[in-house]
Amino acid sequence: MPSNSRYPVDPITLRISGVDWTYWKTVEISRQIDAIAGAFSITLADPWVDGAEALPIAAGMECELLIGGDPVLKGYIDKSAPSFSDKEHGITIAGRDKSADLVDCAAVHSPGHWINQTALQLAAILAQPFGVAVRAEADVGAPIPSFKLDQGESAFEALDRALKLRELLACPDGAGNMILLKIGTRQNVTALIQGKNIKAADADCDLTDCFSQYLVQGQKPGNDDEFGQAAAAISATAKDPAVIRYRPMIVRAENSVDAAAAKQRADWEKTVRAARSVSVSVTVQGFRQGDGSLWQLGALTDVDIPYLRLKGRLLSSKITLRRDISEGSVTVIELRDPAAFKPEPKTQETAAKGGAQKDLRIEAEKDLQTRFRENAERRHQQIKEGK
Repeated sequence: MPSNSRYPVDPITLRISGVDWTYWKTVEISRQIDAIAGAFSITLADPWVDGAEALPIAAGMECELLIGGDPVLKGYIDKSAPSFSDKEHGITIAGRDKSADLVDCAAVHSPGHWINQTALQLAAILAQPFGVAVRAEADVGAPIPSFKLDQGESAFEALDRALKLRELLACPDGAGNMILLKIGTRQNVTALIQGKNIKAADADCDLTDCFSQYLVQGQKPGNDDEFGQAAAAISATAKDPAVIRYRPMIVRAENSVDAAAAKQRADWEKTVRAARSVSVSVTVQGFRQGDGSLWQLGALTDVDIPYLRLKGRLLSSKITLRRDISEGSVTVIELRDPAAFKPEPKTQETAAKGGAQKDLRIEAEKDLQTRFRENAERRHQQIKEGK
């Protein structure tokens, strides 16, 4: 496998019951900001040898995955697929963090109703049956006055509801447990710079789910001051400058809203849809940053990519560590505008009481899609003028 002093090769170790397995032909380990469990797939293939046996690795076994000395996943093997032919033999193994069981399994608690518990306390309660510990890297806010399980929901669905009330996200910590964090509390130390450390990059700009204007309609109970039409026909509008043709969308508020709440919902639809419409994928050689640490998930990252007309600070929303014969060791970092993870406005009043933070954007007034369009239009004008 390729190696030099600038990009040293870290051994990738699958540890099972104290036994270390290494020398994998292909490896892929992925973690993303909106998933509480990381996943891996590794393959070993060697020329056929008479008398060879498949590795003693079976689905359901507990395992750890390490890069060098750094743990990146601790959980269970979901799939073990040994195979052989007259030319080679090998095995493919796939698995996930322990916290994956919260996604797959129901939340079984009696009575399933808690009073005045913080989001961290609720997360610990929901994760405890699965042997998963929880810690926080951010202020988890005030206790939630009342939290009740919905019938049949998974442990993760319940956890997700609790975390949204306090603008928190849950990520795997690499050691089989979970970390609660807020967008903007982490920072990658190494910038991604074209011509310096970027091996490849691409941007995906998709306006399919974006609209020129968002009209929120709703109503609220009447009172002595507001009744009739004033209470029954509340509406608010937000416009997206990145969508220049006529594309209206009507959103009907699920709950009672006043004019301010309707406007907040319209602004949220515009902001989050615009932020989610752009993703940037950057590939770098090796698994580590300049200071020797692994690339962090959910971290603000400085980016300077002139070819994509992109310069600013984006959020690492997904990290994929990959190794194979052709490329050696690479890290693929998916980047998004932090506003893509802004909580729904129906949680804002509660969140404000529990430690809400200032919105984070790559640029205060313009989303990526708007900036890309304006830049392209400016360049077209320069071409027309012969510049």
